[in-house]
Amino acid sequence: MCARSITLDSFYSLFPLAKIERPQGPAYGLWGGSMTYKIAARNVVRAVSLGAVSYLALSLDFASGQKAFAQSLPPVTVDAPTQQQRARPAARRTQPSTSRVQRRVAAPAPRRVEPVPYLTPSTGALGAPPAPYAGGQVATGSQLGFLGNRGVMNTPFNQTSYTAQTIQNQQARTVGDVLLNDPSVRMKTPSGNGIDGAYIRGFYYDSGDYSMNGLYGMAPFYSTSANYLERVEVLKGPGVLLNGMPPAGAVGGSINLVTKSAPDYDITQLTTRYISKSQVGALVDVARRYGENKEFGIRFNGGGGGGQTAFDRQTDQVGNAVLNMDYRGERVRFSTDLGYQAENLNPPLRFLTFTTSPPFATTIRVPALPKPGTNYMPDWATWKPRDAFAMARGEVDLTESVTAYGAIGYHKSEIDYIYPSPRITAANGAWTAAPFNGRDVYDNYAGEVGVRASVDTGPVNHLVTVNYSAFERDYSSFGRAGAAVNSNLYNPVAIPYPNFTTVAQNLESQTKLSSVGIADTMSMFNNRLQFIVGARRQTAGANSLNRLTGIPSSVEVPTWSPGYAVIVKPLENIALYANYIEGLKAPEVVVGSQTYSNVGDILPPAQTKQMEAGVKIDMGRITATASVFDITSPNAIALPVPGRLPARQLSGEQRNRGMELYVFGEVTPAIRVLGGVTLIDGEVVRQSTSVGAFIFNYNGKRPVGVSAVNINFGTEWDTPFLNGLTLTSRVIYTSESFANDANTQELPAWTRVDLGARYTFLSPWNGKPIVIRANVENVFNEAYWNSYRTVSSAVSLGAPRTYLLSTTFNF
Repeated sequence: MCARSITLDSFYSLFPLAKIERPQGPAYGLWGGSMTYKIAARNVVRAVSLGAVSYLALSLDFASGQKAFAQSLPPVTVDAPTQQQRARPAARRTQPSTSRVQRRVAAPAPRRVEPVPYLTPSTGALGAPPAPYAGGQVATGSQLGFLGNRGVMNTPFNQTSYTAQTIQNQQARTVGDVLLNDPSVRMKTPSGNGIDGAYIRGFYYDSGDYSMNGLYGMAPFYSTSANYLERVEVLKGPGVLLNGMPPAGAVGGSINLVTKSAPDYDITQLTTRYISKSQVGALVDVARRYGENKEFGIRFNGGGGGGQTAFDRQTDQVGNAVLNMDYRGERVRFSTDLGYQAENLNPPLRFLTFTTSPPFATTIRVPALPKPGTNYMPDWATWKPRDAFAMARGEVDLTESVTAYGAIGYHKSEIDYIYPSPRITAANGAWTAAPFNGRDVYDNYAGEVGVRASVDTGPVNHLVTVNYSAFERDYSSFGRAGAAVNSNLYNPVAIPYPNFTTVAQNLESQTKLSSVGIADTMSMFNNRLQFIVGARRQTAGANSLNRLTGIPSSVEVPTWSPGYAVIVKPLENIALYANYIEGLKAPEVVVGSQTYSNVGDILPPAQTKQMEAGVKIDMGRITATASVFDITSPNAIALPVPGRLPARQLSGEQRNRGMELYVFGEVTPAIRVLGGVTLIDGEVVRQSTSVGAFIFNYNGKRPVGVSAVNINFGTEWDTPFLNGLTLTSRVIYTSESFANDANTQELPAWTRVDLGARYTFLSPWNGKPIVIRANVENVFNEAYWNSYRTVSSAVSLGAPRTYLLSTTFNF
């Protein structure tokens, strides 16, 4: 009888419409004896007939019962029998296990049993990440620096964690594509540039400031592929108290990338993809867990592809391989990552700067937008970054309420590049540049150790955290320049390959950051009232040597950066919060011999301040947040130097005040939303500089790259007319901004519309989901300028209409 039971279970999993009613009650035992056998015999003909019809309907995905099954599956699933075999008690289970026989007695038909999830203690951060929120697009929480994992409603900051499901469904190629969902973030470089530069709350965020698994400097330096990421965590506002000082001096926020680790189910997945105009590639994702309680996990993500991009005359080849191994024990957790990523982009789209004539007296009008997809770079320009990284993180529960942790990482980034940096010389699109052939090498070392302890003192629970972090970046840059070349933005001319004969840059620098942080999170009245008080003692130092001039530079500044926050919950699903946090903008070594005249100089560290208040409302399936903020930071600009290139210096302050409205989750079980609006009032204050006979007073001007109104809003709709079909849309709006500090070069507002669809059905050969995705970015082929803050008076060209198609197979 046991063998017959297994056979029928398998039969029902393949032919659900042929299910035979099973008698219930103690007289029948597990299957009901002979009477059950007679019932099964009488229905065999009907079962076979209906089974054939069911199988056909299942393959075509038109059966009414199938949609619920397919739609409830995570991006990667296994079939029910495998999950039943893998169900087990975890090391920290919160419910007793039941046997397989007991489950079948309790249920009249076979059902899928989810494994008991591994639970990380409140003082830990490793293990399973916070669960996805309703709709699966964002998570219910994220890592809040050295405070550990915290839920959205217990975080006194504006933070969003985008999930791997969002990354996969939107066919995001890099982190920059994921950040297009956030209205507080503006990507300032097109996909054809090879750099994920952004603005957060109106402040420039350098591609070298991304952290990975909580460590700065571990992510690929210029652009990170998205296929091996589990989460993209975006914290708005300075995070110095929480994370320590970012190496390139981010002020408006911080972004942490979380790599994928093995979940509680097996993964064997292949995704093939096509990107216009003719890029093809494939991605693989394999994960397993081993051990009596699945303590050991291993996951590999990798792949690549190449071909013609949506830009004229541009090809891109990219590949990566990332291996994660982890251990989840009763009191010990450990995770390590090894990764490599490489890209070959030809020719890359460099940003455009402006030349004024006579010097500093007039401003060239921003040229009219060229046709979308225009590539104004010469064919011999190249961009070839290579990144290799290794990192490890571990936690030990010393007691039930005390956890010690540590992490260490190393990342080497190398890039070879050949390109001109075009400078517009006339409104007709004419440009000139000195081509540059260079090589940059970054060696990044990062580490941290700390202790988290949960202590009760009467009615107050204290989560006390002490943390020490250190970071070092060794940088070297060598390059040669060729004779000046000329072309046109609208009608590029063929430029012969230059002779690079003049050594134009030979620079070495070292940045060292270290800090000690301490914080106490006090919770009362069942977390209805929470206070966070903390401070971080930071030491920021930098050394540089310009070997062309032989002039060294050095700076080291220690300072205290305090932080305070409060959360009040008048109701369980409503959280009011406020915070005040100070930071230290890291010292900046001036680089770019084709851009600045003071290469090798060091801009000293400078203090930043933020005040923020907000409200969060969790309605169960949908959450809405609103916040207001005020951030002040020293301003780094390019100041004119008569007869020479501009010099990059600190001058005055930039003050951004604004409001953020954000919503995510499910409006109905079939409709999901993600996005909102950010309003920013940016202003330059206390700035007045004279250069020779020229006086530059930018007080009251809007900072470069700050747009007053930013909207990102996306929707997903599971259609009722075709089971498994989901339609998606996203609108991105950016209001006017300025390309120069004097606010004389205005960039027009722009709107971009993205549309997509995906269709999920079950494979006829193994019963596992197959997902076909099709997306069109910039549907109306809108041409638009992005302003870029690395230098004054710089713009980049937005990406043209781009088609993306992929198919994901599960094995």
